[in-house]
Amino acid sequence: MSENVEPLIRVKNLSKVYDDHPILKNISFSIESGDLVSIIGPSGCGKSTLLRCLNCLEILDEGEISINGTSISSELALVDNGTFLQRAHQLRQSIGMVFQSFNLFPHKTLLENIMLAPMVVKKQSRELSRKQGMELLNKVGLSNLYKRHPWSISGGQKQRVAIARALAMNPILMLYDEPTSALDPEMVEEVLQVMRNLDKDGMTQVIVSHEMKFARDASDYIIYIEDGQVIEISDEDEIFISPKDERTKRFLKRYM
Repeated sequence: MSENVEPLIRVKNLSKVYDDHPILKNISFSIESGDLVSIIGPSGCGKSTLLRCLNCLEILDEGEISINGTSISSELALVDNGTFLQRAHQLRQSIGMVFQSFNLFPHKTLLENIMLAPMVVKKQSRELSRKQGMELLNKVGLSNLYKRHPWSISGGQKQRVAIARALAMNPILMLYDEPTSALDPEMVEEVLQVMRNLDKDGMTQVIVSHEMKFARDASDYIIYIEDGQVIEISDEDEIFISPKDERTKRFLKRYM
């Protein structure tokens, strides 16, 4: 990447506290456009909180986040809360988020679930939303099920619909919080394959996951977090073959 081009995501000195308990401690990193980055670490180390900060679902206690040139900071929240909220809303509109639970509307068809946000938020026409929805269902391999309801399909299929729904808002960034943790093992691969295909398409993706094989095979690089701190950042081969920090080695031993 050219030195004159800013990373798509820049996190600087990010800290978050809940009830006087530090969850994130002075975290800094950057992510370039088109990268697939896996965030790994023990349960409760702050991975999900970090994603929620990136998606402006949490207010920063310290630090700054910049995504595609739009910045929010703890200082801005204190000095000009109106501008902070405006920028946070702007960022949320450009970020797709997929959670552990699928959060699909059970009374709507798969196609209707995907059409809803563009029609309500973007005021997009029903005709265009339907066309886009069918294209996205095809992208995740489910166009033949467009009339089905969420209760009638598998967990892996639900998560693929959830990804398609997030893509319907044309995000510049996709965030995933343990997207396969609620799935049976045989359904995990079909969801991970969707992420691989999006990576080939150039979508920037940040994934909190315990799927170490996927992290190793698919990631451009990996961020290891423990106790709310970034312990190590390296490419997928290096961190698995020769982790630099003892804490990283100790964590990865469980999966080797």
